[in-house]
Amino acid sequence: MQVTDWRQRLAQAGLTDDFIFNKTFLDARLAKELISRVLPDIQVGKLKIVETQHELTATRDSKGLRFDIYAEDDSKNRFDIEMQVLNRHNLAQRIRFYQSLMAMDSYERGKDYREGGNAFVIFFCCFDPGGNGNQWYRVEREIYSSSSRSRLDDGEVSLCFDVTNSSHTVSQPLQNFLDLLAGRNVDENDDFIVQLRKRVAFVKQNRKWRREYMLRTVYEMDIEHDRRQAVKKGHEQGANDERLNLICDLIRSGQSADEVIKFLTTIRRMPTAEAEKYYQQAVERLKKHGEGK
Repeated sequence: MQVTDWRQRLAQAGLTDDFIFNKTFLDARLAKELISRVLPDIQVGKLKIVETQHELTATRDSKGLRFDIYAEDDSKNRFDIEMQVLNRHNLAQRIRFYQSLMAMDSYERGKDYREGGNAFVIFFCCFDPGGNGNQWYRVEREIYSSSSRSRLDDGEVSLCFDVTNSSHTVSQPLQNFLDLLAGRNVDENDDFIVQLRKRVAFVKQNRKWRREYMLRTVYEMDIEHDRRQAVKKGHEQGANDERLNLICDLIRSGQSADEVIKFLTTIRRMPTAEAEKYYQQAVERLKKHGEGK
């Protein structure tokens, strides 16, 4: 890989880049403001970032997990914030695993279960996490019986947002953040947005983090090279289908052609000509199935 590749990638990276997202919200003030916008009914106390990419393991032999952002406040609330670009079709299972490890981290020997505090998992996705065309989804446990149905107050709440959906079914402060992630026009008078832009610029100029980004990019490029070799051996059609399915979902959600192409070029880093080609193929596919205009 040429030296300029990682520098160009870093210069173009935004908050949907996992590395940039992690380092940006290492600032507890910004993390607290984001949590407050996602959970306006929760009084977030003094927030401490446990660490980004924090790893928890239930037992020595069990699967470990690295959180993007893992934070806790002085009211024993725990927060996991994740940026998810690719749809790996396992989000429900991942949420269950994240919550289980957070629960294990909450309880100390000899303490009452009620002292465990609340646990919130927050996913920002560049796809529709629920598959129903909604901008957001809230996951909680419920109790069913033959005569009633009620929420189980166990302290666990998970929220998933579709960054690509611009239907404005969230509060305006949160919408501003989602618009920033998606590369849409955003209210520049929002001080949180101003501070995020400054923080992203700081992250990109930090010498230690630039070296981390370079090393990580080299590693990812090696993996990408192996993937491309596999594609050449016969998996190219599957990769194309995945892209087309994503674009069809964006169109179904009401995204305009300009919005879809901007998403592909900004978040998926696809060349404009390639993005336009895939968009047209997706339109033709939808028409073929009677979904196009």
